[in-house]
Amino acid sequence: MKKLLFLFFIPLLFVSCGDDAAKEDGEVVDLKTEKDRLSYVLGAMNAKTIVGTPDPNIARLDMELVAKGFSENLSDSNPDGCEESLKKLFGPNFQDFNEAYAKEGAECLGRLTGYTFYRDLVKMNGKSHIDMKMAVIGFRHGLLKKDTLISDKEKQEIVQKFISELTKESGEKIIAEAKQHPGAQVFNNNIVIEVLKDGKGGSPTPTDDVKIEYILMNAMGDTMQSSYEMKKMTGSTESVALQLKGGVIPGWTFALPKMKKGGKYKLYVPWKLAYGAEGMYNPQTQRMDIQPYETLVFIIDLIDYAPNGVFVKPQPAMPQGQGF
Repeated sequence: MKKLLFLFFIPLLFVSCGDDAAKEDGEVVDLKTEKDRLSYVLGAMNAKTIVGTPDPNIARLDMELVAKGFSENLSDSNPDGCEESLKKLFGPNFQDFNEAYAKEGAECLGRLTGYTFYRDLVKMNGKSHIDMKMAVIGFRHGLLKKDTLISDKEKQEIVQKFISELTKESGEKIIAEAKQHPGAQVFNNNIVIEVLKDGKGGSPTPTDDVKIEYILMNAMGDTMQSSYEMKKMTGSTESVALQLKGGVIPGWTFALPKMKKGGKYKLYVPWKLAYGAEGMYNPQTQRMDIQPYETLVFIIDLIDYAPNGVFVKPQPAMPQGQGF
């Protein structure tokens, strides 16, 4: 199942009319508040991950049963046996369709989607922002391709605003928690450094080159990038070489000189000293690698440092913030 965070950037496939109130199957739906509108939109967009797939077998499912499963399992309870039911329905490679399991599979698909939707909202500290009843209505409308209460453009705006707010809140929370950790070094710019292993060597200057190993995490603790894993994938034995002057985010230019060669540190960088309000877009995957307003957390091993130009040969000037 796709995670909620990924759903926010899937292009919407259907044209909507933009009314905020409508009568659907005898039910009057009135989106009175921002919470109503957000809940409806998130439900509808989750439905699009099902009906928007190119698999023709999806269209053979009873969407009312999918909606029923979703509404009945908006919880942190992973529905037992549902993954196995879907394998029976679609086959081990998800390329078949066994009619005998169509009803069971449709409801299970809804249950798993409800579980994923709820779990990811909790993980992102977003559950309090959502009216689950309105999310169910949006989900059903999306499945039936009747989610016409809000235009596609406005849906995207609503979701991006929601993501930005949650990202800010998560970042503020983890920085506040880090400041309370025993031995944490707290600076006026809200950068926090924890010493995991004392270094015995000297410290680089803000204009030096450095060699490091690192793990990048978001505020929810998910690993987003790891130099250790990249070395395994490429077969490289070299540590990452970077320029502190102009080659990394401002948070690193500030924090690395506070570290010692041979040490291991946990570094918390608030969004203003990371990728700011723009985030970092990856043109290859056509997705945001770093969300706007995202606070970043790093585990850093400072392997070595040297004057500017020793580890990283001079290159044509590039905008600050292209590397970490």
